[in-house]
Amino acid sequence: MERLFLYLENEVLKARKVESYESLKHPIVWKDLEFEYTTSKLMMINWPILLPELSPTTARSFLDLVGARYPFSPNHEKLESLCPELAFTKDAEEWVFFGGSFNPWHKGHQACLNLLPEDKLCFIIPDRNPQKELKEIEPVSTIIELVKNIKFGKNHYIAPSFLVDFQKNPTVTWIEKLRQMFPQKKLSLLMGFDSFKGLTNWIRAEDLIQNLDTLYVASRLEEKEEQLKALEPVQKIAPHLQVEFLGRHEFEGLSSTKLRSQK
Repeated sequence: MERLFLYLENEVLKARKVESYESLKHPIVWKDLEFEYTTSKLMMINWPILLPELSPTTARSFLDLVGARYPFSPNHEKLESLCPELAFTKDAEEWVFFGGSFNPWHKGHQACLNLLPEDKLCFIIPDRNPQKELKEIEPVSTIIELVKNIKFGKNHYIAPSFLVDFQKNPTVTWIEKLRQMFPQKKLSLLMGFDSFKGLTNWIRAEDLIQNLDTLYVASRLEEKEEQLKALEPVQKIAPHLQVEFLGRHEFEGLSSTKLRSQK
């Protein structure tokens, strides 16, 4: 079983392997990984950099551990009981979630992030589409590829909370969980207009929309009339919901489906 030292710096998780001559004073076992939280900065690196150096089973366990840091993870309570120091605690009035399969991540996705006001705390959540047939995903290589291509802002965090487990995770299920846990927190989604215009067809769409505070929508070649048409059914469900159209960008025509077909 491989062993790691873990350390947090401004909510960024850092890690390093435990050397053969070192020992863990208070070891914690997480699946195929043994770790210890430390306050030492010595030789620490950002956690994604370490993934290729670990065995496949340990890397998956480590990824699962990283995902459990966030309160929307199914394993968050378990991690809090074992090592509360690792739980994500950055304070913010609003949490924005940017979910998708991101297969592959492209400049249109990046434009969505760039258009979001930089003071917004945003979680990037790669996952399977819950309305399509379940497909096996190699989570470690997926995260390595995403981290290589995403240009993160200071308030952006990638959360691999749903990648390791082979199951569907409709947005409404974990949004409802967060609403119960943090009733005063603003919960919002970031998406492209193509996702926005199909929002009312999402799983338990009414429950989801009623539990959200704001939708941040980046353009996808639509006209103003299309925005108003897509906005109407959403506002009927939740008149309180704020919808902010973030504006145009030069990569509106890009799509992951097109890029996959060109390979």
